[in-house]
Amino acid sequence: MEAPLSLRVVATAPPKTSIRTSGATVAVAAIVTVMVLPPGKPPIQLSSMTMETKFNAKVSMKGKRLSVQNDLRRFKIFSNQSALESLALIPLQGPLKTMLQITMVPLINNWTKRGVPIPLPDGMDFVEEVVEYHNGYIVIGANLHFSLGLRDMIGNSM
Repeated sequence: MEAPLSLRVVATAPPKTSIRTSGATVAVAAIVTVMVLPPGKPPIQLSSMTMETKFNAKVSMKGKRLSVQNDLRRFKIFSNQSALESLALIPLQGPLKTMLQITMVPLINNWTKRGVPIPLPDGMDFVEEVVEYHNGYIVIGANLHFSLGLRDMIGNSM
């Protein structure tokens, strides 16, 4: 084949998050469309498949930011058209999972590791951060460290 291939991944529903004492998981279902892109011609669809993935999600707090690190735990892909095509995809599950781990998981982690800021006034920081997983919720705690005295903080905010 002389033309490049295109792989389009579209989520079919919002991700489902589960939190247990063992950690957090995120399940994502998507439609994967494989197309060939002949030069000067419109794309030709080769196949459409359903992909189901499950990630372990490790929540952490660094400084004043809450972030998530994802790790691919389970990957399954099957055909929307036929059971025979689904059987043909079984040997490809391993290589596709590896490709996903090498390409997509780092992209997702680059986005989620930025995290979300936790608003704290200047001169106040979190230290000794702790993340605890419980059934249905996560507790995030830390000690506060004051790099400025309380009078200095109050004086700076006025």
